[in-house]
Amino acid sequence: MRKLGLGILLMGSAVGLTACNNASPEEQVYNHLEETVSLESGYVEQQESLTDLEKKEQDLYNEILQLGTDELDQIKSKSQEAIDLIGQRKDALAKEKESLDKAQAEFEEVDSIIDELESDDAKQKAQTLYDTMEARYSAYDKLHEAYTKALDEDNTLYDMFQQDDITQDELTSQIEKINAGYEEIKTANEKFNSQTEAFNEQKQQFYEAAGLNVENE
Repeated sequence: MRKLGLGILLMGSAVGLTACNNASPEEQVYNHLEETVSLESGYVEQQESLTDLEKKEQDLYNEILQLGTDELDQIKSKSQEAIDLIGQRKDALAKEKESLDKAQAEFEEVDSIIDELESDDAKQKAQTLYDTMEARYSAYDKLHEAYTKALDEDNTLYDMFQQDDITQDELTSQIEKINAGYEEIKTANEKFNSQTEAFNEQKQQFYEAAGLNVENE
């Protein structure tokens, strides 16, 4: 039915700078950006968990499709296993969003510092990366919404598999609805990944404009 795989990740930088209390505006922005990357580590962990759970559910789905109408007990049993996996996916998704929300709050501390930067070039590049990151978080919100909806549709399908009087037409209709939903997820995921790539590039460009001698890891 679907495979999402891991998204593109934020890149951290290799060196640390002055703590925020005595830091220049440039260093303050750096510290907030790198803390944002650190806070998104929870997102990375949950992406790995979601990928593993998706594979397990996909395997169950394929097994269900191989069963005949005279094997309803097995269909019901495997469907319940799949529903349990959906619950685990919802838990992982909630943790993923919590991680992104914390990272976004940290990142938005940058906004009030941009005007304090010394060079106009650094200000311009900082504003560009800020706008890109905000667009990235907006893209994630859409991705999260689409994925949540898709999980509910998956759950409906497995509930239908457990019904004695369900028709093939009803199942086909639900599967088509699910596939359409995962196309929405694919589009949202591509947008999120594109914004992530852009931010990684723009972050390094800002560091260079701000005179910060750091490199992406």
